[in-house]
Amino acid sequence: MHTISNTLAPILADPLALARRSTQPLGYIGNDLPPDLALASERLFCHLPWQTGRATPWADRWLESAFPGWARSMLEDWAAGTFDFFDAVIFSRGDDAAQRLYYYVCELQRRGRLNGPRALILDVTKVPRQSSIRHCRQALLTLLDELDLDPGALAQGIEAANLRRRWYQDLLQGPALPGHLTENLARAVLFQDVYQQLAEAPMPGVPTTQLPLVLGGSAPPDDRFHRAAEAVGWNVCGELHQRSLARYGPPITDYGSDALSALAQSLHGNAYGSRSFSDRADLLAAGIAASGAKAVVLWLTEEDESLAWDVVRQRAVLEQLQVPALVLTRRHWDGMDGAVDEIVQFLEENKS
Repeated sequence: MHTISNTLAPILADPLALARRSTQPLGYIGNDLPPDLALASERLFCHLPWQTGRATPWADRWLESAFPGWARSMLEDWAAGTFDFFDAVIFSRGDDAAQRLYYYVCELQRRGRLNGPRALILDVTKVPRQSSIRHCRQALLTLLDELDLDPGALAQGIEAANLRRRWYQDLLQGPALPGHLTENLARAVLFQDVYQQLAEAPMPGVPTTQLPLVLGGSAPPDDRFHRAAEAVGWNVCGELHQRSLARYGPPITDYGSDALSALAQSLHGNAYGSRSFSDRADLLAAGIAASGAKAVVLWLTEEDESLAWDVVRQRAVLEQLQVPALVLTRRHWDGMDGAVDEIVQFLEENKS
């Protein structure tokens, strides 16, 4: 097993292992929490994990049908006491399901139906105007105060986070990696920082016979689509969804005089996520050009309604570029509804 796999496998097998051993760890839900905050703090920040293929009877009593399965999985574990060791859990307003789950958790705790850590919200907004950037700045300041974090430490956190951003950029822009390993890394860093262990580690290459593939739409639950593609001679070399490594964006610049405003600007401009105002058709065209993709799979879950509005324009881009595409809409969040078989069939048919 390669070095990167040796590091990532135990994290993905037990995402909460390090958090359980930490002092006053903080949980979070959603992809908007900047790593700069965690790196400016001495406390561990860990995304709440999710499980596929499980029953969620307690959560099903309270959550409406529009909630995705990952939210049900998290609430089920919350009710079971799995997250009791967290000092608090931060929800992102930038993710529709995460925001709604925040309000449900707060109400269930208010009624005495749910225990566990206190729930906080990062009230991020991404409307393309200056007032939204100011709102993000205030939201960050409020969160720092709630967590008793010193805003003066943010510059040091940004400096450390920029090292990670440059590393992620190098990985994404350099020679292609096996798609499942890139996915594993993007998922593992939600739970634990691995920069020190892996930044200098050699990375495995991809056989030249494998064809480049772009995967976009909703964030897949794990690496099942990537491994299925690799098994039939393809490699996911570009990912356009909110859990990809690209979510961290470029390094933050000009933060010396006002680190908080610089971080707010970066947070507001993040191109990924269900509430981003970025043009997803343009992102798709750029992703195809950067990766040289010979095919595209757009996989959208039933609950990601906002992403569906972009499909028409994305189809037009694909037709213009004459790139074969499989568009799967209103799919089950865990990919266990036959999506893997459909992807394999599509890729087999487009090998020529």
